[in-house]
Amino acid sequence: MKFDWLSYLEVAETLYNEVINTSNQANSASINEAKIRACISRAYYSAFCLTRNYLRDFEGYDNLKTLKYSVHEYVITELKSYTKNRDFRKLGEILERLRLLRCEVDYEDYIAANTLISKAKQAIKDAKKVIDLLNKFTSGKKL
Repeated sequence: MKFDWLSYLEVAETLYNEVINTSNQANSASINEAKIRACISRAYYSAFCLTRNYLRDFEGYDNLKTLKYSVHEYVITELKSYTKNRDFRKLGEILERLRLLRCEVDYEDYIAANTLISKAKQAIKDAKKVIDLLNKFTSGKKL
């Protein structure tokens, strides 16, 4: 069965809400930080994989069926350099912003704790923007 990449956005929202809506002292600050970092990462991967699949399945980017290296950079560069459609460029810009944020939370040891919540909120918002644009492009057809 084909994985539904929207599920990753649901996971991101669940993790975000667990941190925001609970005053559960059982969770350490480190566990809450891990949840927020995972939230950002999952929001990015939801948006990225849906976009990759859109390009592959609707726009004829057959090379995405076999491309194994630099896929993220390729997808973002293709979208940002697309001159015929402003929304494609916007999609590329949002994905690039999400990717930079995802790399930060996945690789950096130290991130100011007071910025993580707002970054997670923005990542979820950006992922939803990507999905809205993709739905616009496909007229609501399932990705």
